[in-house]
Amino acid sequence: MGHAVGREFRASGLEVMTCLSGRSPRTCRMAELAGFRTVPSLEALAEQADLILSILVPEAAVALAEAVAEALSNTGCRPVFADCNAVSPATSRRIQGIISAAGGRYLDASIIGPPPGQGQPPRFYVSGSDADAMGQLDGRGIAVKWIGSQIGRASAIKMCYAGLTKGTLALHAAVLTSAEALGLSDELRSELAYSQGQKLKAMEQVRRVPAKAFRWIAEMEEIARTFGSVGVSPDIHSGAAEVFRMIAESDLGGERTDTLDRDRTLPQTVFKLAESLKPKP
Repeated sequence: MGHAVGREFRASGLEVMTCLSGRSPRTCRMAELAGFRTVPSLEALAEQADLILSILVPEAAVALAEAVAEALSNTGCRPVFADCNAVSPATSRRIQGIISAAGGRYLDASIIGPPPGQGQPPRFYVSGSDADAMGQLDGRGIAVKWIGSQIGRASAIKMCYAGLTKGTLALHAAVLTSAEALGLSDELRSELAYSQGQKLKAMEQVRRVPAKAFRWIAEMEEIARTFGSVGVSPDIHSGAAEVFRMIAESDLGGERTDTLDRDRTLPQTVFKLAESLKPKP
C-alpha cells in the first residue's frame, strides 16, 4: 500500500521521500521502483517533510511513532504525523500522546480499499484538527474523507470495516480447513454450491490469504480490543487472529503478494493448510 500510494503522489507532482534505515531489501526495492527519494535518518525526514504518513503493519505503528517523536524532539521540526495503520482508537490515541509529547501535530487516519491502480482509489478516512494537511492529497490517487475532529473516529471505521471483510475471510478459512481435516471437503463444497453459491464464490479469496495472513494477526487483535471497549465480545476477532496465525505458520505462510502462487486452486490451498495442522513426524 505504502509504495503504491507514494507512486501515485509522485505521478501527481509531489515529492515523496522515505527513510529506509533497517528496512528489508524487498521494501528498499519497492521504494526504489516507486521513485521515492531516500533520506539517511528520521531527523532528515522531519526536517524536510511537510506531512509524514505511517503506513505499515499495525504491530509496528507505536514503535515508529516513538522513533519519529524522538526525531521531532531532536530537530524541533513539526511536520504533521498521520498514522494510517489498522489500529484501534485506543492505540491511535496512544500514538497521539507520543507525537504530541514531542511537540508534533497528529492526525488519525485509516485506509479502506486496495492500493491505487486496482479499481476505485483507496479511501483515507481522517479525523483530527489538522485535516487540511491530508485534504490536499485528495484526488492524487486516493480519496480523502474527513469524518470529524475527534481522534479515534478514523481508526474506528477501519476496525468495523475490516472486522467484517477480513473477519469473514478468517471464518471462511477456518470452515474450509476444518472440513478438509475432517475429510468432508467435497461434501461441503457440493452443499455450498447447491444452497450457498455466492458464499462459495466469495470463499475463493482464501487462496490469497497466505500472502497476507502475517499482516492481519495484529489487525484482528486491534479489532478485538476495539469491540471489547464498547462491550461487544472480542472473542470473534481474537479467534480470527488465531486463524491467521495458523495460516502464517503453515507451509504457505512464507508467501507474499509478489510470490503468491496464483495458479493454486482453492482445494489445493485448503489441502495444504490442513496438512500443516498434522503433527510433524
